[in-house]
Amino acid sequence: MNIKTMKASLILNKQGEIGFFYAEDLGLTPEWVQIDAERGEVYVYDSQSDSVLLQMEPMNQATYARIMERQQILLVQVADNDIRKPVKAVWVSLSVSQQI
Repeated sequence: MNIKTMKASLILNKQGEIGFFYAEDLGLTPEWVQIDAERGEVYVYDSQSDSVLLQMEPMNQATYARIMERQQILLVQVADNDIRKPVKAVWVSLSVSQQI
């Protein structure tokens, strides 16, 4: 298992969807994600169990509840660390490791 770490931001859009925004290419094709809400970590896995760790601030209970309700998260790569410049976006199935 290879693990790559990068920073991400959690953003709620106008449609009420929660997205995880990051600047650098993940280097893998996301198959599923695992969230540790208390630590503010999102692990993105591919079919070979390689993963990327997206680190952000711990999330609150309301945000966690929205994610659990949807059972998917939106991963959005952006250019120049600018959320107004999306490069690609994908919905990925969710697995949650800890509750808050």
